[in-house]
Amino acid sequence: MAHQPTVGLAHSGLMGYTVRMETFVVQTDSRSRLVLPGHPDQLYIVQPHEDGSILLMPGRVVSDAQLEYDNNPDLQDLLARAQESPTVHRPRSASAA
Repeated sequence: MAHQPTVGLAHSGLMGYTVRMETFVVQTDSRSRLVLPGHPDQLYIVQPHEDGSILLMPGRVVSDAQLEYDNNPDLQDLLARAQESPTVHRPRSASAA
């Protein structure tokens, strides 16, 4: 029987705080895929380092338009004011099929 990795807790000091982090061992399969227990269907940004370590950062795909909105307070204000305008609100009706 193959040896199974042990799941445990690691403690590291971070600016005077003790952080509890779950540690576990994972292995890639023959197609270089990796399973992260407890993290189904999540997107990660992968950052390989020269020392061979790999950093996985939770990520999300954002459109250029959303990124521009998120980083532009003037655009946010403009669109908020436009949304409050009575000319923007139009009744919607179900389309006839």
